[in-house]
Amino acid sequence: MCYVVGIKIPKKQTIKIGQAQLDLDALDIPVQSGFAYEGWPVIFNEFDQADDPQQKLRPGLMHWELIPAWVRNEKELIESRKKYTTINIKAETILSNKVAQGTIHTHRCLVLASHFFEWQQIEKEKYPHCILVNENPIFYMAGVWNTWTNQNTGEIKNSFGIITTEANELMSKIHNVKKRMPTILDEAAANSWVNDHLNEAQLLELAKTKIDANKMSAYTVAKNFQQSPSPCEKKEYKIFTPQSLF
Repeated sequence: MCYVVGIKIPKKQTIKIGQAQLDLDALDIPVQSGFAYEGWPVIFNEFDQADDPQQKLRPGLMHWELIPAWVRNEKELIESRKKYTTINIKAETILSNKVAQGTIHTHRCLVLASHFFEWQQIEKEKYPHCILVNENPIFYMAGVWNTWTNQNTGEIKNSFGIITTEANELMSKIHNVKKRMPTILDEAAANSWVNDHLNEAQLLELAKTKIDANKMSAYTVAKNFQQSPSPCEKKEYKIFTPQSLF
């Protein structure tokens, strides 16, 4: 899955997605859990008119947790979390997922990150890893988003969920219990995800994308990395050997 991520944009910069040039402000969030239910940077598009070739991409912060349309207020939202989580959405069922199926055709987004964290289980112990995309200080994870209105207060909130897919070779060794990973898109796929009008077969193909394991790297970090001022700092464990790790 993908519940803990981090991002570092050292200075204001411009990125290009298709024909769009977008300005990103400097940002440094070394680690954030989806279960904090806070804002996270995304790039999003809204396909209001199928015949409109000019879609406008926008960067912004969104609430990380795709809020179901039937949730009417904050109390119901908190209660819904006891039954299911919409921090992540499985690619394989995204067309039938009751929360996401209303967003996949018209509300797709790119979730920005510099790294994410996952745990490897060896016997009864779990060892956290920091995972990066080589030569990509900022990479794109596929996501879907919606706009939710709190019917008690009138508050309007944009929210999103990250799409996950089957683990590639590297992630199968790290996330070796559930064997999942975020759907990470290269520039061409990212452009298609947020700019093209895709049919269901194309949507599924992109949603289930598995980045080549050779384009990723990973290393172990401290078990309490989420409380550490340097969560990405490497930490070696004696249990690992070159054969038992990767």
